[in-house]
Amino acid sequence: MNILLLNPPTRDHKKFIREGRCTQEQGFWATLWPPVSLASVGAVLARDGHRVQIIDCPARGVDWNMLLQEIERRRPGLVLWSTGTPSIANDLSLAGEVKKIDASIRTAVFGTHVTALDQTCIEHCVSLDIILRHEPELTARELARALEAGADIRGVPGITLRDDTGSVRRNPDRPFIEDLDALPFPAWHLVTVGDYRLPLQGRPFLIVAPQRGCPFRCSFCTCQTYYGRRVRRRSVDSVLAELRHDIAAYNVRDFFIWAETFVIDREYVARLCAAIIEQGLRIAWTCNSRVDTVDQQLLKQMAQAGCWMISFGIESAEQAVLDRAEKGTTVAQARAAVAAARRAGIKTAGHFIFGLPGDTPQAMERTITFAKSLPLDIAQFYCCAPFPGSRLYNEAIKEGWISGRDFSCVTQTGAVMNLPTVSPAGVNRARARAYRSFYGRPVAWYRAAAMLAGGSITGLWQALRRFMRWQEP
Repeated sequence: MNILLLNPPTRDHKKFIREGRCTQEQGFWATLWPPVSLASVGAVLARDGHRVQIIDCPARGVDWNMLLQEIERRRPGLVLWSTGTPSIANDLSLAGEVKKIDASIRTAVFGTHVTALDQTCIEHCVSLDIILRHEPELTARELARALEAGADIRGVPGITLRDDTGSVRRNPDRPFIEDLDALPFPAWHLVTVGDYRLPLQGRPFLIVAPQRGCPFRCSFCTCQTYYGRRVRRRSVDSVLAELRHDIAAYNVRDFFIWAETFVIDREYVARLCAAIIEQGLRIAWTCNSRVDTVDQQLLKQMAQAGCWMISFGIESAEQAVLDRAEKGTTVAQARAAVAAARRAGIKTAGHFIFGLPGDTPQAMERTITFAKSLPLDIAQFYCCAPFPGSRLYNEAIKEGWISGRDFSCVTQTGAVMNLPTVSPAGVNRARARAYRSFYGRPVAWYRAAAMLAGGSITGLWQALRRFMRWQEP
């Protein structure tokens, strides 16, 4: 079967990352992530013998008209693409354009938004045939097999579909994949690896995903909608084999270790790091972590294994705000984790959210002050976004903090919730002040310059100019 996998463009030429819980416009550091879900789905389908093409439109510079021309030229039997909340109207509208080219082409989408609001999405998009809910690999495989055989897809678990009568049908959920080692390595040969480069440094990088699932209860997160609550791990041998494969096949030695919370099982991380060191893999990698799941000994071992940066979800300096979001961490733990990482020689990125329920102008100012007091190399400041698939979305609907269905406003770059304690405008002003205040210090420039490690001064200057464009409304 001829299958086309897409990270679609937008009509306004914005570049979106659409990857599981991360659905956001291209960041300040001009980094687009390798599309690991598309590459993983592509590998599964290619192993079944299908002719698979991946077009990451934002990375390739493929605009709307160019994509439609490619679809008309290729005439695939199935077009499957990733979706995100801020771009959802744009993303779903692609189905209608595909059907204009050839009504027989099956159109299908996946992502957290369409998983959470599957029936609404398919009811409002009459040209959309199928929604793949939750993690997509095995559902895509079974769907493609059924379509190729001309079988009835109403028996495929994990999909919501429009049947031949036009009625919407929601099939039972598919169990999450138990044996992650059974999945093939992502088919990075189907994308242009050189399109994905580290900020400032400019070296190509790839994503390796050693585990899926997250048991924590952060109200603002959608990760459980995509990968579930229970942590499922690959074997250390499988991860090492993928690293060696990527080094040999793509000449890449920089990796983003992608997981909802990578350092959730310290013993597993320690075994992986020990194996990397023992086998002499000369790699550099980054990862994310909660602030309550690391200790000094583990961080030192991670550094020895090539970890050069770790990202912490700090969110707020107001403990009451953290508690209301059910983050399960403390402000003191955040300070200790950042300090421990720096002692281990690992650079740190801190992520903060303004406008969480319970936030106030005073609390956000304390968060800005706290961020500057930490020895962070990078800080990212977000507006709280009530993404469908999170418990916060349900709360926001119930409390009347958001109204309407214009999801283009639900982004991490602009506040949308009318909270009792702070207005959207107040949140936006605080975020702008945070960027100017944090990156307006000489120490921030010095730390950014120290991250170059072979990159260009021009890259540093352009990145910092992007930060400093933030002006208070």
